[in-house]
Amino acid sequence: MKKIKDLDIAIIAPSHGPIYKNPQRILEPYAKWTTGKTENKALIVYVSMWGSTKIMVRTIAETLLKEGIDVRIYDLEVANTGDIARELVDSRAVILGTPTVLAGMHPLALYGTYLVKALKPPAKYGVILGSFGWGGGALKQAGEILVPSKMEIVGTLQVKGKPREEDLNKVEEIGLELARKMKL
Repeated sequence: MKKIKDLDIAIIAPSHGPIYKNPQRILEPYAKWTTGKTENKALIVYVSMWGSTKIMVRTIAETLLKEGIDVRIYDLEVANTGDIARELVDSRAVILGTPTVLAGMHPLALYGTYLVKALKPPAKYGVILGSFGWGGGALKQAGEILVPSKMEIVGTLQVKGKPREEDLNKVEEIGLELARKMKL
């Protein structure tokens, strides 16, 4: 952005994608995105096999909404990767929900986590939620992948089977702590 600030740009014609005859339409968002400035927004990406992770995700989303945080939720089974990437550029927090499959993350959640790693969004905070049936492992794997992102992991929770009331209370506590940090 610094290199082009003094240019009189009439059109932007990339080697792929749309041509912009109104350059400000794309330059203004890029200027915002490249500063690393975030909005008071939490991006939630999740996948749920039997509904347990989905219950946890809904609980944290409701908690954040009550605290005035803008929440965007994407179910990785049906979400468009481009939409998720667009939300990543200005989200202050990323929440990942994943069940454990064969001692690791669900493949779709793994893909979502690698997307975060590759795009290096400016998000400052992260939360990892998950469930398992026989044995855990998804949260450990997610944490290992996200370490280079420099996000502060505000909380993690992994439950066996369907979350109980005390598990959902813990999710709410994590959500309240995340909201507190996001508002600073």
